[in-house]
Amino acid sequence: MKTGFLRVLLDPGRFFEARMQGEPSLKIPALIALVIGLIGAVSTIPMMDLTMAMLPAEMQGLGVLMMAISAAVAFVGGFLAWIIYGFVFYIVSMIFKGQGSLKRTLEFTGYGLIPQVFGGIIGTYFSYRLLSGLQVPPMTSPEQMVEFSENLVTILTTSPLAQIAAIVSILFIVWSANIWIFGMKHARNLSTRDAVLTVGIPVGLYILYMLITIAGWL
Repeated sequence: MKTGFLRVLLDPGRFFEARMQGEPSLKIPALIALVIGLIGAVSTIPMMDLTMAMLPAEMQGLGVLMMAISAAVAFVGGFLAWIIYGFVFYIVSMIFKGQGSLKRTLEFTGYGLIPQVFGGIIGTYFSYRLLSGLQVPPMTSPEQMVEFSENLVTILTTSPLAQIAAIVSILFIVWSANIWIFGMKHARNLSTRDAVLTVGIPVGLYILYMLITIAGWL
């Protein structure tokens, strides 16, 4: 398994070519999505700690509920990313007359998410570094909570560490995109050019959105 994961990352063409000899299986891709979801849930802890510190004692119960919902949304996000990317690649590849099952497309899309595991771990570290040192002053009114929240947003969008984290995230998406190109070439029987377009169009639009967001922070 370890060797297989390394081949996905370093030699995806041969990996997917070999996988085409077997039946499609979603077990390992689902496990990858599960790991990404767990990392996402863990990454919400620093922000949830700040939220709990902001709330008065009588609202702590609401804070716990908010924490649970945030963690659940982040956890499900790993699976949603997998399914959305897979369906988008499948639909876009239809423009290029791609041939191959949706199950195979989802399988290879899942393998392409492996770099996001590393990206998620690094992102969690950045989140911890950004938020762990913040001190929540005593707050006795909703106005103070709103003011602190606005200051927090400013910190999160102007901090060099936040900008570095966003750029690192883009780099890992590009790494995933490289793997997906080889995956879609085999899963959907596409030419290299059509596979590049199948992956490059949606991923490129997403990266453009992220770059515009980063530019808005500057």
